[in-house]
Amino acid sequence: MTTFSTRITMMNAITYRHLEPGDEHQISACMWAAADLWELTDGTPESVAEWKKISDIEELRARILSSEKTLVATWNGMIVGFIAFRRGNHLSLLFVGREFGEQGIDRELFTRCSNDIEEITVNSSDAAVGFYQKVGFV
Repeated sequence: MTTFSTRITMMNAITYRHLEPGDEHQISACMWAAADLWELTDGTPESVAEWKKISDIEELRARILSSEKTLVATWNGMIVGFIAFRRGNHLSLLFVGREFGEQGIDRELFTRCSNDIEEITVNSSDAAVGFYQKVGFV
């Protein structure tokens, strides 16, 4: 029962907002905390280099300054989740820190950020396929 109460308390404390300049450091840390590098890449130097580029501070700063759809989830002022679209309808990044998994933050980020997009594309790691199927991808 205590676990359930803790979960509800954490969910009530989660807030969602648009990215702001300066968020890039916390977003990068969240991505690295959420990621299993070997699940997200095929282990080749090229794919690992691509992951490092995606989570790079300058790359994330450019996303913040772009007009693309993005959103973060915060808990006690700390970014614990992040979603970003590219080219209008391509879901390019969706990460939630491991310690905040199973809280529905990923689903809420997706719902809030995609509510006005008719058709969404995504390239998914095998580990995330189940989530995308649950939110309606085929």
